[in-house]
Amino acid sequence: MAAESDPEQIAAAERHNRLAKQIVSEIVYAPICDGGTMSDVMMLCESVLVGVLLECFKLGDDVKMLDLIVGRVKERLAKAQLEDLETKGSG
Repeated sequence: MAAESDPEQIAAAERHNRLAKQIVSEIVYAPICDGGTMSDVMMLCESVLVGVLLECFKLGDDVKMLDLIVGRVKERLAKAQLEDLETKGSG
């Protein structure tokens, strides 16, 4: 809980959310505006993830980080789905 009230952590989360919103918009809408499909969006997403992992980690460590990232993604998606169900169920 201490991290949630830490001003540096709050600022970092706000920065990450702002940047993520911009990047997601570019990844999703640029291919679609160019006549692409959701398959093109997913392939671009895959390419970006591979590029980030290769840029940030040496080979071998990238697999560990990918496992960590995929686990966190699954947790966040499950949380978003649960929140969506709770919102729809409260009306």
